[in-house]
Formats: sequence, C-alpha cells, structure tokens
Amino acid sequence: MANFIFQETQRFRQFWIWTILILASGIVVGSAILSSAEKLDWELAIPLGIIGLISVLLFKLELKTRIDQDSLCFSYFPFIKERKYRIKEIASMELIEYNGLLEYGGWGIKWNGNSWSYTTGGKYGILVKTPNKKFLLGTQKPQEAKAAVAQFNEFKLQSHGS
Repeated sequence: MANFIFQETQRFRQFWIWTILILASGIVVGSAILSSAEKLDWELAIPLGIIGLISVLLFKLELKTRIDQDSLCFSYFPFIKERKYRIKEIASMELIEYNGLLEYGGWGIKWNGNSWSYTTGGKYGILVKTPNKKFLLGTQKPQEAKAAVAQFNEFKLQSHGS
C-alpha cells in the first residue's frame, strides 16, 4: 500500500471575528476622543490592551493536523503541543459533518461532555476514537481528509484487523 498523508494548518481568519475586534477598538478609541478628560488615559489603555491581547492570540492560534501511514499528529498552538497517536492506538477515524455551535458551543478547544473538539471554524471534522478518548479535529479540506481517512481504514483493516 502506498504511503498516505494529510496535512493541514488552520487559523482563525474569519472576516466577522476581525470585524468585531476592529469595531470594539473603534468604540474604545472613539469614546476616548469624545471625552476630553485626562483621567481616561488608563480607561482607554486597559480595554485597548485587552483587545490587543485577544487579537494577537487569535492571530497566533494555529491548528495543525497530520495523518501518515504511522500516526495521527495534531497541535493547537499555543495551548496544545504536538499530540501523537500511533495508528494501532486509534480504534476508528471518520470524516463527519457537524454543527460547531450546536454540538460544541462554538469553535476553538471545546468539550461537550462526550468528546473534545479542536476547530477553527467550518462544518467538517475528523472524528477520532481511541480506546480511552474521542475527539474531533476540524478540517477545511474535507475531500482530502476523506481520502486520508479511507486510506487509514484500509491500512487498519489490512495491518491490524478491524
């Protein structure tokens, strides 16, 4: 069997997220300009600092996923360093369509009482089950992920049984 590979890097780059951050910054700066009191320096610095930190965090957040013939690896910088699952440790893997808002309460790193979700948006994910864990890795490349999952299932059946 040929080696298979799936590799994806995702970030929060949705237009609506950045629009909200820019509008919030504009409201803070606008209110400071409208008020001429000097005591507003700290009242302006604190909210702008918080918005700035959130912006940097969202800009730096990065979900990396890789599937090859030996393992599945993912990381969610800066919160999760690389986690690696050998193929023999994975009971099943499937591409699913899901609703991040209804099923997990949004995107990012979420727990719904049943499984963890590591996503940056969208509606497709790779559902991974191990004997001890169940988690969802979001994907913006559903066709490529579907092919990698099919190859994984074929390899798992040939090498390790069902």
